[in-house]
Amino acid sequence: MHDSQQGRSASHRSQSIGLSLTVEYWVVDETGGVADPDLIAGLPGADATESPYSVAIETPPCRTCRELQRLLVDQLSTTVRLAHKRGCRLLAVGIRPDLLAAGDVDWDRVSRSATAGTRIVFEPNPASVVDCYNVVLALDPAFVFVNTTSLRCGRQQYACGRPALSACERQLAAYRTVDSNGTVAGRADSRADDEGWQPVRLVNGDSKIEWHSPDPATPTLLADFIADITTILREAAHYRISVNSFGNGFHGNRLVLPSVEWRAIYTDEAIKKGPSSVLLSAYLERLGFETEWYRSSTPTAVDGSSAEAVSTCRRHADLLDADVGRSRLRL
Repeated sequence: MHDSQQGRSASHRSQSIGLSLTVEYWVVDETGGVADPDLIAGLPGADATESPYSVAIETPPCRTCRELQRLLVDQLSTTVRLAHKRGCRLLAVGIRPDLLAAGDVDWDRVSRSATAGTRIVFEPNPASVVDCYNVVLALDPAFVFVNTTSLRCGRQQYACGRPALSACERQLAAYRTVDSNGTVAGRADSRADDEGWQPVRLVNGDSKIEWHSPDPATPTLLADFIADITTILREAAHYRISVNSFGNGFHGNRLVLPSVEWRAIYTDEAIKKGPSSVLLSAYLERLGFETEWYRSSTPTAVDGSSAEAVSTCRRHADLLDADVGRSRLRL
């Protein structure tokens, strides 16, 4: 992406961004292990996932984050209530809980159905799609704010089967541009593509952006996280966008995104060090995140190498139940 191509007047870019959300949750029994698939099969969203041990909560397109949160809470509370009637609970972690408790797992043999995640779809004004896509690419390391599994757990630090390969060892997707005919140019070229997965994709004729990196989380944390992302995307409409080195973020009248090489460094920091990375925190703060708030608000990640994995999963299930209940009262 070159500044000459991305420096369009903000008057040509609308701040309106449509939003929709799909979140996968595991269904567990009273012991904290995955529930019997026969109990799960009748729950709303059970037929929308690849695994017989999970359900998917999906929202229709929304115009505001508050509307998105309300619809998510409404559907989630219904599913939680029906699960409780079957002696089950919902769990928001990125890897199937029985695998987390299994200790040493050959993650190369674990199928995608062993992971759960969040898919956020952004639908900006057509004139802003490429800019928004590029900004979401630059924001991808922020998945660390809703990460639910310890980095020591191998592959499960990513939702949806994201490769455990170090980001610095592979070429990440390139930024996109728009050519003189208005056609979106620039294709992802990475080993992740070969494995059939990219964290950020243009879909529906390049009119929408799908982001797959975040883990499942409580509705309050997800809503706050998406609100921060959307605020950054809307603010970006008022800045000239360029790419330079480590990325200065919002600086003067520009939004300076990091190079692909620096994006790889930030993603690697997220994988290896999590939200404690000083380098990553400084970068995300330049984009507008309050990193300290997320460090204090995100639940303790589940560590698959620890004997406490099962009890930590139970606490995550408690947090989800409590958050759904509080959210129903607030909204």
